[in-house]
Amino acid sequence: MNRIFIVMFAMIVGNLCLNETTPAEAATRILPGTIIPAELSKTIDAKKVKAGDKIEIKTVVDLLSEGQVVVPKDSKILGHISEAKARSKDSKDSMIGIVVDTLSTKEGGKLAIQAVVQAIGRPVEQGSNYSSMAGGPIGSSGASQPSGAAGQPSSSGGSLDPRSQGVVGLKDLSLSTSDQGSVISSSHENVRLESGTQMILRIQ
Repeated sequence: MNRIFIVMFAMIVGNLCLNETTPAEAATRILPGTIIPAELSKTIDAKKVKAGDKIEIKTVVDLLSEGQVVVPKDSKILGHISEAKARSKDSKDSMIGIVVDTLSTKEGGKLAIQAVVQAIGRPVEQGSNYSSMAGGPIGSSGASQPSGAAGQPSSSGGSLDPRSQGVVGLKDLSLSTSDQGSVISSSHENVRLESGTQMILRIQ
């Protein structure tokens, strides 16, 4: 009897462990090259932030894989400031470095990711002009195009789309990316990204 009980207990524990890993397995379908439309949750100002400060970004569409929502709209994407430099009397240039490294899953878990900022744009009242990202698995070649957005170029200051690159509608800012993260800089103004700033993230 004791042996039967042990076997049954092991089977129950095994099932629980399997259920716990399912969200992570689903999230791993988000492949390199995946495009994630998002927006900044809180203002980032080079005068106020420092290296190591946490930042929060949120998705503005549902991310789909095989017809299923893998990452819902308004999911949190977390990161941190890698470096920051405010404009001063001695130096007119300013910059903020951003590293994006964590994605919240549909079930409330967290997934380590590596993403860069492909484009940024000024906040818009209506958000993006598309509602979901389709394609399975997400990030596969030819997939990950937003529903209803194909063939629509981004306009200056308007909603960004997956093809947007660099800085759109924000004056005196430039954007560069590397394997370590992304850098927003200016040679004339203090770098300040308002809450709601549009972002196109790309999974590395």
